[in-house]
Amino acid sequence: MFKSKDILKTQKALKGERKLSVLACFTAVLMIHVICVYWWYGNNDLLPPLLLLPPKAIPPFCHAIYIIMVNDTMVRLAAMALKCMLLIYYKNSRGRDYSKQGQMLTLVGYVSLLYRALLPTPVWYRFFLNKEYGSLFSSLTTGLYLTFKLPSFVDKVQSFFAALGRLSRNEVHYGSYATSEQVTVAGDLCAICQENMHAPILLRCKRIFCEDCVSECNDLFERERTCPLCRALVKPPGDIRLYGAGIQLF
Repeated sequence: MFKSKDILKTQKALKGERKLSVLACFTAVLMIHVICVYWWYGNNDLLPPLLLLPPKAIPPFCHAIYIIMVNDTMVRLAAMALKCMLLIYYKNSRGRDYSKQGQMLTLVGYVSLLYRALLPTPVWYRFFLNKEYGSLFSSLTTGLYLTFKLPSFVDKVQSFFAALGRLSRNEVHYGSYATSEQVTVAGDLCAICQENMHAPILLRCKRIFCEDCVSECNDLFERERTCPLCRALVKPPGDIRLYGAGIQLF
């Protein structure tokens, strides 16, 4: 998993010099791995929760954890394969097209987070509805679980629709397009690539960079949420992080 992230980030940074053979092979390996896992464990324990359906039988606690961990990992690998396909499609992009690539990758990340947040729900719903502990206890624990789960789910839904709205309106994810007056005051050279500004983007800290450079620093913004120069916050703290999200067991 960690090596997969490194390969994806490296190929993304190469822009037009990306190796399509590497991306194509990497995509095939990821998809074959996912397919083989579900074919190998073809006992109907994994597929219903993957489709957000409760398991047919009440799973023991350890088995419930196992189902959630496997499905969560497979969804993450499938999301990586989809991102590789996007990198292949946007191989020679520049300017607005390169920004569109960043928006699409961000949208895929939010879709993955939203779906992974839903994966544990049917498993624990079936687990807590165990009538052996009594109808009142099972109903109470199920209600408490769904109540505590709801705020996290709502946050991820809001972030997903916000990313979808930016994509449909072709908005910049980390700032706004700078005016010619703002570029003149800041200078014509981008501090990242040291070249003339191309589609300049004004961040919340009032620093201006090329749109290509801002899109290329998408990974940095998702992890640090700060300007690469002054380290000021460039992303609203209310947004969900795409990085650092481990396996969601509950």
